[in-house]
Amino acid sequence: MRLSVVRVYQQGRKLSERELRQAEGIVGDVRIHVVQTQDGRSVRQAICMDVTTQALPPLIEPQLAGLSTLALGLEYEEVKTADGIVHYRQGWWCRVG
Repeated sequence: MRLSVVRVYQQGRKLSERELRQAEGIVGDVRIHVVQTQDGRSVRQAICMDVTTQALPPLIEPQLAGLSTLALGLEYEEVKTADGIVHYRQGWWCRVG
């Protein structure tokens, strides 16, 4: 199913309701699958794929944060930086249409 995906947090800061409503979503398929980490652990990962590429950074161990008739919410992200791995609270608002 094609969804319009909007990031709910910007480096850990939750966007306001107004910012969320005005944000232009990335249209793509949201997929959740299990991947192996470098240390051999199995983790769930959500990705948003546009036509041919990954459109957003993956969400590691996403949790369903909300569900309605026309939208769902997924949360959590792990970001690799020059200083190592940083964990920001992150979420996606996935809307139909």
